[in-house]
Amino acid sequence: MTGHFTTEAIVLNSIDYGESDRIVTFYTLGFGKVKGIAKGAKNSRKRFVNNLEPFSYIKLLIFQKENRDLSIIEQADIIRRFDKLVFDIERLAFGSYCLELLNEMTLEGQRNQKVFELLVKFLVMLNEGANLKTIIMFFKMKLLSLLGYHPHLDTCVSCKNIPIGSRVFFSSAKSGIVCSACKGNEKSLISVSPGTIKFLVLAARTDIEKVNNIDMADWAAKECEEVMGDFLTYQLGKELKSKRFLDKIQASALGGGNGL
Repeated sequence: MTGHFTTEAIVLNSIDYGESDRIVTFYTLGFGKVKGIAKGAKNSRKRFVNNLEPFSYIKLLIFQKENRDLSIIEQADIIRRFDKLVFDIERLAFGSYCLELLNEMTLEGQRNQKVFELLVKFLVMLNEGANLKTIIMFFKMKLLSLLGYHPHLDTCVSCKNIPIGSRVFFSSAKSGIVCSACKGNEKSLISVSPGTIKFLVLAARTDIEKVNNIDMADWAAKECEEVMGDFLTYQLGKELKSKRFLDKIQASALGGGNGL
């Protein structure tokens, strides 16, 4: 497609390019993930007024030429800034992790309105002080579901029966839970309580705006973090760069923090 296009967008990433330009990655309402180049953005701050920084929620005007990898960023008008994140380094670190996760799990040009709406709701609630351990888990599970990566959590992936007993086992390689009868000697399985699995199912099926009405025990949060961390690393084939920064922030926090 060729022409000028306007859409709402969230800035996922922004990097300097050459002496004066910036390459920016957006997740947009109209076109999914889009990459563009802002000519002269480094030399002319007045043109974009810092509206191309990560977390910016903007009205974006781009020029797209057919068979061209990068769109030309013509204009970026701010809709909302999530300024409170700047004053809370832990929330900023979690938010950066989620932006990178979305960036890594999506392809350019694949529109998904529900993913965009999830991202906006998530950033609003993160900025307004929603419980960190709960909202991060909700975001990750709902993102996986919307993108078609939802793990199988209702029945054992091997025998198709509903697991019984006090523990079930999660397999990232099999993308789901395994009952005690089928687990065999596989060492990569993660042992969790049935309650943890129920919470993951709840997170995938419940609107993220209801997250403040849901309380998650610390032990359940820890198990959810272990399952999701292992599953995402398996799906992506790597650990996200922002995860290392987040780990440092949490390690320095008094009394520990909320892991992934």
